[in-house]
Amino acid sequence: MSKRLPEHLDPWRFADLGETFAGSVALQDLSRLRESLLDDQGRASFELEFYRDEHRRACLKGRVEATLLLECQRCLKAVRLKVSSDTAIAFVEGFDEAEQLPEALDPWMVEDQRVSLQDLIEDELLLALPQVAMHPADECTATDTGARGDTAIEAADEAERENPFAILSGLKATKD
Repeated sequence: MSKRLPEHLDPWRFADLGETFAGSVALQDLSRLRESLLDDQGRASFELEFYRDEHRRACLKGRVEATLLLECQRCLKAVRLKVSSDTAIAFVEGFDEAEQLPEALDPWMVEDQRVSLQDLIEDELLLALPQVAMHPADECTATDTGARGDTAIEAADEAERENPFAILSGLKATKD
């Protein structure tokens, strides 16, 4: 297994060779992912294997994982979440090729016969991010958020709302 991650590579050649990569990349080197993080310290680990499938398509299968420090959207404090992604990719040069792939393979559009593994790893981590990062409900410091259907907040809201038809009933009473 190779530890060194090449900056760019030819996926068809690497699939022919059956190359395998395992190692880690610094989170601070993943600029698009960094925008979502509270802290970019740490590393993302990966295991990637290039191969040719039964139709001679250049493919990659692998796993990417990292522990990320995100902002809890319930209490707005730091939450450490482990994210991982298992991937199966076929390298394609056009949309026609991509449309012909089976459901089990995701297309990866190759430009100039080169692929950046760091971009691939970063994309997989971005796709693995939760839509809303939160602590588990029993560990979160937020109170009375209403997110769990707190009746105290709902009752207060009900009391503050006036019935919009109350004015109409008052007008009807004065006409009689």
